Amino acid sequence: MSLFRIGGIPGMIESRDGSWPQAITHVDSYALDDPATRELILGARGLIISGGADHLLLAKYRDELSNFVRNGSRVLISGHVSIPFIEGLARWSKLEFRNPSDVRPQPLASHPIWHGVDYQELEYRTGVPGAHSYQELERIGVAGFYGRGYHVNLPEGASVITGIGALALPLDYAYRLGAGEVVVHGGLDLEGVCDEHYSSKNLGPNLVSWLSAATLLEGALA
Repeated sequence: MSLFRIGGIPGMIESRDGSWPQAITHVDSYALDDPATRELILGARGLIISGGADHLLLAKYRDELSNFVRNGSRVLISGHVSIPFIEGLARWSKLEFRNPSDVRPQPLASHPIWHGVDYQELEYRTGVPGAHSYQELERIGVAGFYGRGYHVNLPEGASVITGIGALALPLDYAYRLGAGEVVVHGGLDLEGVCDEHYSSKNLGPNLVSWLSAATLLEGALA
């Protein structure tokens, strides 16, 4: 059963090393307007919603997307949620920051997607090829690419996976909805964070494994 990725730039993850991108089928947000395609997408175990997806379009199918999760499927949402297009979604709020420590990500709760990821390696990004020590990244890198905001009014029972800054404001969180689960990353597409030179390379395979392990309720679309 395929995993689908809605929105974003086609081909972005296909260029990543490893076999995990081959498990993901990219579709345009507006493909949901076609009943047959929508049924196919909402019959999958897992769904990735890119930060580039049209939230107004997704909001048209809020009930169907919510039922998709309630029936046991899993969803990863990246980006800045402005419209709660799935039941329980919290809105993203911009963080006012002045230095790298204000946007420093830190682990607050474990989750299979982040297994084996060193959060220190998520702090900086650089266009200089190759692997670099943390000290070198502090010198040549730019902080804040992993996330520059936080979520307010989290759904009841939500688990904050990643906090940001000194107050550990909720950047990444997860919550159950019916028999399924929603994970939200409040930054650039999480699958695009993968880098073969760092422990973030685990995010892609972990994500595919987590999505694929969803258990659909009997009678749900398959």
